[in-house]
This record gives sequence, C-alpha cells and structure tokens, in this order.
Amino acid sequence: MQSRVTPRQEKAWIRYLIPLPHEISIDRKIALPPGQVSIRLRRGADEVERHAASELGQVFLKKAGARPSGKGFEIVLGVVDEQGRLSGIPVEGVQRLRALPNRGQAYLIQPAGADRLLLTGLEGRGVSYAVRTLCQLLDPFLSEDEVSIPLAQVVDWPDVEERGLWNFPDPGTWVPWMASLKLNYGKMANTRLRRVERGRRNRATIDAKLMREGRLRGFNYLPYILHLNFLHDYGLFRAYPELAGQGDGALAGRYFAHKQGVQHRAPCASNPLLAKILAEWMADIASQGATEVSCWLSERPAQCGCNACTAVGQFVLESRAFVRAWRRVQERHPGFQIRVFLSTTTMERDHQVIAELPPEVKVERACATEMERVVCAPRDLFVLPLFDHHAAQGRWIASYDVPVTANARVDTPEFKVPERSAHRVRDYVSQLAARKYSGAYGMMAWATLGRETCGFNVQALAEWSWNLNGRSEREFATAWATREGYGDPEAVGEWAELVGPVAFDAYDSDFPICYSWGRAVAMVQERRRPCLGEGMFRYYASAGDFDRKVAACQKALRIAKRIERPDLSHETGVVLSYVRLAKALYRVAEQVATEDLSRLKPQDQLRVSLADLERAGAENVAAIRTWRSALGPEPWGRRVHDAIQATETTVQEICRSVSERYFY
Repeated sequence: MQSRVTPRQEKAWIRYLIPLPHEISIDRKIALPPGQVSIRLRRGADEVERHAASELGQVFLKKAGARPSGKGFEIVLGVVDEQGRLSGIPVEGVQRLRALPNRGQAYLIQPAGADRLLLTGLEGRGVSYAVRTLCQLLDPFLSEDEVSIPLAQVVDWPDVEERGLWNFPDPGTWVPWMASLKLNYGKMANTRLRRVERGRRNRATIDAKLMREGRLRGFNYLPYILHLNFLHDYGLFRAYPELAGQGDGALAGRYFAHKQGVQHRAPCASNPLLAKILAEWMADIASQGATEVSCWLSERPAQCGCNACTAVGQFVLESRAFVRAWRRVQERHPGFQIRVFLSTTTMERDHQVIAELPPEVKVERACATEMERVVCAPRDLFVLPLFDHHAAQGRWIASYDVPVTANARVDTPEFKVPERSAHRVRDYVSQLAARKYSGAYGMMAWATLGRETCGFNVQALAEWSWNLNGRSEREFATAWATREGYGDPEAVGEWAELVGPVAFDAYDSDFPICYSWGRAVAMVQERRRPCLGEGMFRYYASAGDFDRKVAACQKALRIAKRIERPDLSHETGVVLSYVRLAKALYRVAEQVATEDLSRLKPQDQLRVSLADLERAGAENVAAIRTWRSALGPEPWGRRVHDAIQATETTVQEICRSVSERYFY
C-alpha cells in the first residue's frame, strides 16, 4: 500500500543513512509483505552488480527470513546502457550522472511507476553504492511481516575519490563494515614478503581472497611493499650485503613514538639489484590478481653514503628503482599500476621524485601534519605547497593524516584515549578536499577495541569524505546515534556539539608530545613562560578559555548522564580532565616563570597551584581508568598505560622539581 511520507518522517528516515547522499527526497513509500518484493538484475550484469543484488537479498533474508521473489514490487538494479535505460526502462538524469565528480562511483535511485524502484550507475561501483543506500533505508523497517520501501529520488556521488584507513583490526570484518559506509580503501595488512635468500627468486604473498571480496564491494584492499629501510627484517642485507646503505647516514632512525630500538638502515638504492628484487615481489603480487601495489620509500631521513647515491639522493633513487621494477612487471601485466608512498617525516628532494614519476603513478603522504600546519585563528590551516600545487594540477595525491584517533600527529600514536570529535575530522577532510587531494585516510595504531574507540570518527570520515557540505556535526552525531540504537539521538547530537570542539582543542594542542616527551616538564624547569595560543595551549586564546571549556564539558556531562549508555559520560570525563590538567599546568608554569620565588607569599601560592596540579593529574588518571575499565578488563594494551604514565610522570616531575628548587 502506498502512502505519503511527511517531512518529519522523511527527516527521521534519512537519519539512518551514513553518509548522507548529496541529493535525496522521499515523499512516498510502499508497505507490503516482504514476500511480494522481487529483485531483478539487468541482463549481462558483471560480478560487482551481481554481488550488490546478493547483498540486497541478504538484507531480506536476515530480517524477513526469506529472499524476495514476489510480484508485488520490483527493485531493478544494474549499470545503465548507452541509451540511458536500465533493462529497457528509461532512467532520468543519466546525462547529469556522466557530468558528476568521481562519476564511476555516482549513482541514481528513482521510482519507475508505482511498483518499481531503479538503482543504477555508470559502473558497477555506483550500483553497489546505490544498494548500500537502499539497504540502510530498508534495514530499520523490514521484518517478517512487512517492509517499508521508500520511493526515493537520489542523486549521489563522492566528493573525495578514495576514502578509508591505513591500518585497522580484523580485516575480515572491517572491510565489509567500511564498505557498508561507502569507504573504499584499506591497506592490506596481510601483505607478506618472503625472506630473501641469495640467488633465489623473491616471493610475496597477499590476501587475494579478501582483496577480491573487497573488489566486489567497490573496496580497494591494497597490497604494499614495505618501507625500504625495513627490508633488513627480511634478510635483505644478510643475503646481499652489497645492498646495505653505506655509513651511519644510511640509518633512518626509529619511529618518533619509539624512544629506543633499532635504527633501520636504508638500502643502497643506486644498485640495480634493488630494482630486480622489487620487480620479483611486484610480479608475485600481480600474479595473485592485484591490479595495483603501494610502494613505500624509506620512512625517515636517510642517505646511503656511496658516491652513486649521494650524487642523486636516496629518495630519488628509491623511487626510480620502484618505477624500473614496475616497468618490468608491466611487460607481463600491462594493466598493473603502482603508487608511491613518500618518506613520512622529510620532504628531501620530493620535488624531483614527483617530477620524475610518470603521471599515472599516484602519490601518498603521511605524518606530515607538523610540516603542513600554519597557525591561524580560529583553526589552524594545513598547507604543503609542493603537493598542493601538484594536486591542483591534477596529480593524484592522498594523505593518511585524517585524525581518527586522539593523537594530534599520526606519527605519534602513543596514547589510546577516547575522542569523538566530528568537528576535528570534518575540519581536516574539508582542507584536503579544498586542496584537491584524491585520497583521505585515517590511521589506527592498535587492534583491540578499535571500533569502540574509533568507530565514531571512522564514520565521520565516511560522512564528510563522501558529502562534505551535507550535515552539520550535530546532525551527523544524531544520525550516528540513530544507527547505533541510542534511545535519545537528539541528546547525543547535543552532546557531540558541546564536546567535539573541546576535544579538538585538547587533542590538537601538542598532544601527546607535551606529556609523553616531557615538554611540559621542561617548560617549568627552564622557567619558560607559557604562551597561550601556542604548543600545548594552542587552542586556549586567553586564561578564561580554560573555564569556558570546563563549563562546556560540564554541560555535556549533564546531558550524557541522561543517556542510557555510560560511554559518553566516561569520554566527557577524560576530555574534561585534560582541560583541567592543562589549566593547572598553565598556572604553575606562569607562576614559576613570573613570580619572585625567593619570597614566602609566592611560594605559598605556588604550593596551592601544585596541589591543584596533583588533583588534576589524579582526576585525569582516574578518568582514563574509568573509561577503559568500562570497555573491558586488563590487558588494556600499552598505549592506555602510556597515557596514564605520561600524566603521572609529568605531574610528579614538575612537583618534585619545583619543591626541590624553590620552597623554603
């Protein structure tokens, strides 16, 4: 039975969609028994279209207990033909579809008469995304007795071409989940290079099964060849000592987040043997069905000291080796492509690397936020002139720096603490889109409880990398809460609107470096005056900002306590505690830097401030423990304990140093 959909009903229905389509309207629906619905594929449908139809059928099977095979209402899906028809049925708006950005992923949904709904695109990927949208709309209103089908009009496309994650747990479940949100990229965790043996062909193994399954969902589960300065882990230099980069300059150092450990050696990239080994790995990857591989240059600054390498430069030679290897592989696999992942913490000769790369080779960057950051009110800008120029000229460039975790810099994934800041994700994605980047990815540094910790922000990435100017942050959080089954989604939206900006401020202000690397301690010990608007106080423009942010968190906490689930309260408590900790640190540092501590009265005032600092530190530690305990028992993983230890050490060292030096 057909009936009208009121504007209020339409708004509520659309809340089940993440991401929000660019254009969608629902003014009528049809309700009927699920058994009266049928799904029809166009003749000659490819495997992606067939898989999309199967996914739609699975929704009926799961919720209604049977696949749809009736005659009361027909869902027709498939790629539109050159005449703008789907299975002989005219489709409106096909010409517009062809003019849209990223048109291979664009799609249409529209009714055809009173008993038919069309789902179509120019490619199978678009059809797949149309099905995802319909599945999200059907899922809440599908049961064994009845299904409500929206007679929707949808025109939709992504604003960013490639969207996803660099690292994520349990790919077997995460790839389908990410694909259900129209995310379409993930680094293949199970890319395995065999140990190098001298004189033997080099081998690589990829997760070809999941790669193919992802492809059916329009998802690029991409294999990679590891950073070249890590190849010693695979026996490269024991098998071929002549490939070891010469001199201490070839040592690339260690991860910024790792304060000790191996300083990985970069290879001698001028040696032709390197390209031969890379080609053998690439050929193995291509032979397993991959159409592309990501090629990772050495991760940090390094330079082989031989005359041939120093004459050109480490990263130029590494990129040349990858390109030579690729050209060899293309002789047997003509359609095979590569992308180059540049060094994460330096731009040394990147101009030459990019200039030399063939135009079809994609370029990836990560851990560049400190190089990109330009301090600006009210929010910092991110620019990287060389890369931004090439992106504007049409070069395919992607960034891995979308902040889906609390850490302000993805090269310092030291802390695991809660952060649901749609504001922060949207800000960075919007800047990438404005800079014409083709890929926007986030980075996770842990596996345990990744969805619980980062799921909100991953869905925020899905939202705004697809439709940048659709929802507000509050509207997104309300939609997220609707899909997650919260009893009062509006309250969650109100909570997110309050907490999101404060979390942005707290975690994008030299976090976690100021704690984990002793910067706050050094500031006090050196009697450097704290500067509001810089470093760990980047987003505190005045001393009154501390209390304003505390008040926002307290208001959010009152809202969170009305919500039936405690996770929002626990998260608010952690964010609030970091603001109070920053305030206490500021007061201590300001007094130490400006007061005459040879006098007793300033000493007494400083004692009060130190006591406040100790209370703030204890509150922060307790809040983190409360949050993590609610997620599950120990073991929690070292990154939670790193956060706790960093606060404890910061407070203890400041209190000890001040007491020993200045108190009579």
